[in-house]
Amino acid sequence: MDNLEHEDLLIKLRAKLNEEKIKLWESPYVLESGEISPSLKELADKYSKTLKIDSDTVLEGLYELQKHSIERLKANEEFEETGCATLRVKATITGERPRLIKILKPLSLKGEDLISSVAELLDVDQKRIKLIYNGKLINCNTSLEEQGLKNGAQLMALVMAESPEQVKKEDNMYKEMKSTLDDVTLLTEYIDDVADDEEYMKLEDQSGKAVELPRSERKSLLIGLALHERGRAAAKNKDYALALVLLLEADRQLNECRSSILSSVDNCAVLQLDIAWCYLCLQNLSSTNDAALRLARAEKSFIATYGEDHQRLIALKGTNANERVLFMRLYLLQGVVAFHQNKREEARRLLEKAEAELNYLKVDEAAVATLMELGWSEGQARTGLRASGGDLDRAHQLLEDKRGERERARERHKVDREQRALGSCADGSVVNAGLVRALQGMGFTRRLAVMALRHTNNDVTEAVRVIQDHPELLADDSDLSDIEDMETQSSNDSLLEPDNRLVAELEAMGYPTENARMALRLSGNQVNKAVDLLVAGCCGLCDGANPSTSAGVSKKKVKKEAKEKRKKEREMALRRLKNAIRADEDDYLSGSLAEEEQFLVQYKSLL
Repeated sequence: MDNLEHEDLLIKLRAKLNEEKIKLWESPYVLESGEISPSLKELADKYSKTLKIDSDTVLEGLYELQKHSIERLKANEEFEETGCATLRVKATITGERPRLIKILKPLSLKGEDLISSVAELLDVDQKRIKLIYNGKLINCNTSLEEQGLKNGAQLMALVMAESPEQVKKEDNMYKEMKSTLDDVTLLTEYIDDVADDEEYMKLEDQSGKAVELPRSERKSLLIGLALHERGRAAAKNKDYALALVLLLEADRQLNECRSSILSSVDNCAVLQLDIAWCYLCLQNLSSTNDAALRLARAEKSFIATYGEDHQRLIALKGTNANERVLFMRLYLLQGVVAFHQNKREEARRLLEKAEAELNYLKVDEAAVATLMELGWSEGQARTGLRASGGDLDRAHQLLEDKRGERERARERHKVDREQRALGSCADGSVVNAGLVRALQGMGFTRRLAVMALRHTNNDVTEAVRVIQDHPELLADDSDLSDIEDMETQSSNDSLLEPDNRLVAELEAMGYPTENARMALRLSGNQVNKAVDLLVAGCCGLCDGANPSTSAGVSKKKVKKEAKEKRKKEREMALRRLKNAIRADEDDYLSGSLAEEEQFLVQYKSLL
């Protein structure tokens, strides 16, 4: 009898015992000698006929339940006498059958000491142990009592990989995670430097509308999303122990965000499904209650997001085909939980709903292969076929349309960012991007063009006059870091090549070569205007153009270099973070669903 069949037997026996109010720990079912009593054998024969299960198998199950009951009584007595709680720990070790161990410890003990004791009993390195109770990782530095543990509590021990290959994979995963967390920290620390550029902080609801995020919560959100994706990657590789650790930490981080922020997106609901899925794959039956709570939370979120009958989703996207994957997994997991709670009719109903959804979501694998030959990924091919009802040509067109929509959305976002960066004129109107490009075409830098148009309220003729005749009027415009950041190398160079004789003349006055060349470019090789620009310290020149202010030059130069360094660090962090968070936003909807089908068949056979 495998683990699931054995669990099914115990569920049925508990139900019968509760129904008949039989107490196995009392006479006549218990003998002082510890042997199996005749009354227990009679009970086994009785239940064997009712359940149509072999009598010896039923007797073994009853005896197991009896031992557990007697052990609980003894544990309660010992706790009252000594204050030491009996903790049951189910250890999940890759490649081995789960092991159940008992530990007696005072609840004042710190989490670290309990982890150490479990590691010693399992004869593994303490660093390989992750303890989970009630859906949370045990904190090393907090007492067990503070973490909600009570006498008789059941915990889950995940024993992380041991083989050199697995250890290396695990180490790499954690190194990547540390890098991801460091990148998130860097981006959030410099948030004030990029207040208008939220490209890396963008969260959208199901309609594609951006969800506003308070800055104080962005770090937790980004860490949570990155951890979720890393957890998904581990689950895809069947490393469910590592996946569960990462997913639970992701859940902790996301819980630090206001619930109202995430109520319009499905990230948290999907995370709850993923955690429950790991419980199932790890056969962690002691987490049934936590799984039930998480699934209820996910269902509530899906209904709020998509509507009772997915009507809101259909209105937004025209189809609910791919998102039905989420509901199929929800029904499957809810059915499994109901089964372990001995709610057999409810389990049967939910598993039938899951089966109906699964049959709807199946696609022709030959059609998947054809779309892959056309350049689509396997996941994209499946989502396209599901959305088109299996029509190959229509699936290809839907995928093309979707890609086009995303590209247009990115372009709109880029234009919006550029417009925000250009800022406003003195009269409150927005700087005209077309006029900025026109001034750049005349040979002026982007930064200088924006400064002039802001000053002249988009009057391009007046802007040219101010640049050429009164550059000092533009020297005090301090709100230009965003323009400076957007400026490309080509826009820094004027179309006019500076006259080398005039460069030498300015050098003789004490001005640095590069500053002299820039001033001549901007002034059209008019040396008097070039000197005005150098003295004013504007137009992107180093503020040290005046030799008499060399001390100030040095400070400002250092400050500018530091700012450039921070900008490069942010760009690298953003690039790494984008790689950490899924490239295909519908990745979680595009699986083959083979594993789900296996679990469905397995549990339906028990009903």
